Amino acid sequence: MRIFQLALIVLSLFLVTNGRADEIADREGITDTVKSAFLDGNFKKLDALADEYRSSKARTGSGLWKLSRFYSAFDTLADSPAYGERSLDRLEQQAKKWIDEAPESKSAYIAYATLLYQHAFFVRGSDYASAVAPGKWPVFLKYLAEARRQLEASKAFASSDPHWYATMLHVATGENWPEPKFDALLDEATAREPYYYEVYFAAITRKSPMWGGSIEDVNKLIEHAVALTKPEDGSGFYARGYWFAMGWTLRRKMFENSTIYWPRINAGFENLVKQYPDDWNLNSFARFACISRDPKVAHRAFLQLDGRIIPQMWESDTMARTCEEWATEDGSK
Repeated sequence: MRIFQLALIVLSLFLVTNGRADEIADREGITDTVKSAFLDGNFKKLDALADEYRSSKARTGSGLWKLSRFYSAFDTLADSPAYGERSLDRLEQQAKKWIDEAPESKSAYIAYATLLYQHAFFVRGSDYASAVAPGKWPVFLKYLAEARRQLEASKAFASSDPHWYATMLHVATGENWPEPKFDALLDEATAREPYYYEVYFAAITRKSPMWGGSIEDVNKLIEHAVALTKPEDGSGFYARGYWFAMGWTLRRKMFENSTIYWPRINAGFENLVKQYPDDWNLNSFARFACISRDPKVAHRAFLQLDGRIIPQMWESDTMARTCEEWATEDGSK
């Protein structure tokens, strides 16, 4: 018995100190499980897993919903398909089998719509609209329209899953819905579940300059999201929102040595790493502090990391080392 108790103590210490493994293991574990079950046609397993994540609102080590990682597995499946559209067609046929087998499955419709959405952008590409070949638009819009139809057909029962709204917001962006109509959908989503971050991430994309919005639109949206999530997250969504925005929609340069953004982002990360002290979040905190030229905050973050650098969180192989050296020299004074 004492040996068993000692083993539990050692294991608990490992789990507390090895924060890096939490987020990465969560992501890889969920993605591999979902991909395998989907390709094997084990739809009952998929529905059971999604039901568990929906009802428990379980989080990964960094604080993201495990449900969002469940659905990101379908994005991963559709990303860079080995045989182009033929591979995407096969994935869509598999999703239709899931719907046929479980016609009341929320996740089956959402996954199918996700695959159709990804197919649309495989055809279109990721360029600005002005650079898209004219012949691609009809096919792009055809797949988006079918994704929308699948979501509309399932809304009565599937919209209790917050990812239904995240997926529809992505489709709405692709179809260029008028802003009042888009905002009404966003308000409906956040009224039902204000803490599902993927909804806000989808809206940040729509509000960004690439999709006809502006930096001010993104700022207003993030302020709105912070207000809605403050009861549980404090100012944490400042960190999550600008972290997503810098990675996907806004230029890194606007955050460099910024006296406008950094105070809010810094406060957001302080809340975030207190609530979810995972190395995934700490690496991002250190990176943002370096970009924003705050050596004292960067130094504190690197001290907390204690060498546990996650390379994929940094822009180059040398960035983390260079930042840590700079932070140690300037931030420890």
